Amino acid sequence: MGLFFFGAFLLDRAWRTLLRRILTAALRRDPGTERDLEQRLDTIEVVVRRMGSLSIYLAASLMTLADFGVQVGPLLAGLGIVGVAVGFGAQYMIRDLINGFFLLAEDQFRVGDSVKVGDFSGSVETMTLRSTRLRALGGEVITIPNGEIRSVTNFSRHWSRAVLDVGVARGTDLHAVFEALQEACRRAKADGEVAEAYLEDPQVVGVTDFTDSATRVRVTAKVAPGRQWDVERALRRAVSDVLTERDVPLPSLRQEVALDETSRDALLGAGS
Repeated sequence: MGLFFFGAFLLDRAWRTLLRRILTAALRRDPGTERDLEQRLDTIEVVVRRMGSLSIYLAASLMTLADFGVQVGPLLAGLGIVGVAVGFGAQYMIRDLINGFFLLAEDQFRVGDSVKVGDFSGSVETMTLRSTRLRALGGEVITIPNGEIRSVTNFSRHWSRAVLDVGVARGTDLHAVFEALQEACRRAKADGEVAEAYLEDPQVVGVTDFTDSATRVRVTAKVAPGRQWDVERALRRAVSDVLTERDVPLPSLRQEVALDETSRDALLGAGS
């Protein structure tokens, strides 16, 4: 009996060592995972290691019972029936665990990332195999079962892009507008609060849309992941200052309404 469990102990040690080496080799293929490699290794290793250890010691226990003359066939059949019943009852939990395992293995997002999961957006506070917890911008805590996660938009991976659409009045000299926006880009780039966030110089892309009262011009900047909102605020501040200094007209908020004679008479009659 002791030999079975001693062998199981040695096999379990070997399994843990092999598993650690396999996971380390697999995850180190992606240079972007170095920052939190240990955290991901620990989370994945715990689940896989426990499953392997359980199988090893269960096999050792069955071998020990068989060595004592116990018929393990009916016992295995009973365990199979119990496993099926538990599987039906815990199918949603199993789905959450499996999906959580692949979310971690594929490194779709990490703790601290800004993400959008379905209709929910926020910063990832906690991530387990069972669920993911987000902290929304307003402070709300959102807990999402991993089995419900179908798609993820990650705003914090490798780099981000700040995008700002600026509206000016229709008919404004676009050459003057472009010069003003380029000056605003230079000022925003020199802003000490966000200067280190830029990966490339901000640039004026050009006209993106026309409306009845406005021409929209887009400004973009490639920035460090998660810093796009800070840079957009700096760009808005610089654009506002430069457009005011250069008297560039903004879109009019006035709206003209044409009335026929019947509607005008009805309106004037109501006023009297």
